[in-house]
Amino acid sequence: MAENKGNYFRIVGTALIFLFFFTAMSAAASPDGAIRITSTEGFKRAPSFSPDGSMIAYESGETGNADIWITNLSSGERIQLTRDLSEDALPKGWNGRKITFTSNRGGSMDIWTIDADGTNLTQLTTYSSYDFYSSFSPDGKKIVFTSNRSGNSDIWVMDADGRNQRQVTTSPSEDMIPSWAPDSRRILFRSNRSGSGDIWMIDSDGTNLTQVTEGPAGDWGASFSPDGRRITFDSESSGRMEIWIMDADGSNLMQLTRSGEGISMCNAWSSDNKTIAFWSSRYGNPDIFIMNVSKEKKADNIVIAGFLLVLIGGFLAYLWMGNTTLRR
Repeated sequence: MAENKGNYFRIVGTALIFLFFFTAMSAAASPDGAIRITSTEGFKRAPSFSPDGSMIAYESGETGNADIWITNLSSGERIQLTRDLSEDALPKGWNGRKITFTSNRGGSMDIWTIDADGTNLTQLTTYSSYDFYSSFSPDGKKIVFTSNRSGNSDIWVMDADGRNQRQVTTSPSEDMIPSWAPDSRRILFRSNRSGSGDIWMIDSDGTNLTQVTEGPAGDWGASFSPDGRRITFDSESSGRMEIWIMDADGSNLMQLTRSGEGISMCNAWSSDNKTIAFWSSRYGNPDIFIMNVSKEKKADNIVIAGFLLVLIGGFLAYLWMGNTTLRR
């Protein structure tokens, strides 16, 4: 009997050690499950997915100058779209094959567009002010952007061809980093009008202003999932800049990224409602990462661990029953 108990505890101990080893290795391999897409020298930031989710556009300084690049997620092929000596930055929106970005190649920071093959470069704004951080509405009809042309940083909207530029926010506070809701009507943006940096939402006609996040920590760029059910946003709530997620009504708030000594920010969703892209300095150099944020994915390790426990439990029960039968 004592020998059977000894075997039992040895088996249980071995099983627990294996389970601990599996959990530790999973955590060490990727604390938050993020996958690095770029690994060249120079900073990378401001990623955005193509409409079909197959490519990511981003800003890169790897040549010593800020330019727009594209990476094909399937093949890994990288294409440099712009090569001007000016600063080409923040490619935060696609409309089919067309990408909107910010550039000072015209003498001031303005909004430009370019096709994904590097053709059809077009300037949309021509003010001496600072126009930046633009994106197409999901229906492709409008572009939202930040501008200080009124003397203050505010949210502006124009037609996709640059016509009918109009101011959306008029607060004396700093309003910036806009992004569209899936309905092409509402706009998320960052504002310090409440005394701290928070996420707000407003209709593109300037009505229905609503505060989305509230707290002493700084919250920055926010993005709706394509189905409108969830919102990701950059926040310093943990003490450093990380990406958080919540349901559109503000519930189920959860931290997504865990960047060690670095930071993660500038999030953007893929059309699959499961994947986000962002830049992170977790390995020293700012690079582009993607992460699966589906609720099903978050449960994977729990399911695997549960399966292992059931399997081990069944095996132990089988051995115990065998020993009991032999004793009889």
